[in-house]
Parts: sequence; structure tokens; C-alpha cells
Amino acid sequence: MTGVSVDGPIEPVGGERRTGYLMVGVPHVSILVANVDAVDVTGRGRPIRHDPRLPHGANANFVAADGDGRWRIRTYERGVEAETLACGTGAVATAILLTEWGEASGPVELVTRSGRSLRVRLRRDEDGAWHPSLSGHADVVFRGELAEVPGGVGPGRETAAAVAP
Repeated sequence: MTGVSVDGPIEPVGGERRTGYLMVGVPHVSILVANVDAVDVTGRGRPIRHDPRLPHGANANFVAADGDGRWRIRTYERGVEAETLACGTGAVATAILLTEWGEASGPVELVTRSGRSLRVRLRRDEDGAWHPSLSGHADVVFRGELAEVPGGVGPGRETAAAVAP
């Protein structure tokens, strides 16, 4: 993973300490703040998500040290268009930026809005590319099965599969 922009394109405002941009499958802007509880995630995140300098939009992550070596993170996620309980790609992007900024080293542990932790281990190769590994709690929230649709795909047939109950 390359293409880290450790500063901008979004400028810090108010008490924000630093911002950075990183593409981790989807674009992310991460913002280092003193206190994530004081951040208006929707009020600040929505304009970042729609900023014209970001042609595909971006998720907005707000991160602060929690005092015991861990970090707290909150994310405004594009597509959801609201704050989410956790964002794995946001945790990875933020861990890389925290490391680039010299704020973190070793595995980076981020406590999400849900209260659960995500751990990001980072390895950097000789070309400077990051190779992250993400771990944390996961729950199955949906199960489904795909079944063949009689007649298959072709002119006048819209789908090749349907979800079975």
C-alpha cells in the first residue's frame, strides 16, 4: 500500500492537530484530535466526505490517544452517510498515518465507537509499501444462500441467482 499523503488535502481546523489521506481500498482522511468525544463526527465528517478535492469522496476518521497506549477512533463512513460503530479500512489507514506521523509504533490498537478494539500490525517493505494485518472481534449479522434461477441469464432475464430464505 503506497500513496500515503501524511498532510492534507483537508486542512486541520479548530483543535485538530493533523490530517492525512490514504487509499486503503477506499479513500480515508484521518484527523488527529485531542478528544474524540468532543468531535461532531457528522458535522465535520460530511463536508470532508463531499469535499471537491476528493473526487471519490472519503471516509473521515477522528482519532485521539486514550492515555494507556491505545487510540480511540470514530468514523464518518461514505455510503452509510453517518457515523458507524467501526471501520476496518479506517483503522488500517489511521494506524499507517499514526505511524508515519511518529505518533505510534508496533501494533496499533484502536478502540472503536462500539467499544471494541481493532489491532493493526504493520510491515513496510524495502520499496516503502505498507502491508497491514487487521484483527478484532467480528459477529455474523446476516446469512444467506444463493440459488440457481431457472432459465439462467440471457435476453429478458435480469438475474442469474436469487437469495433463498
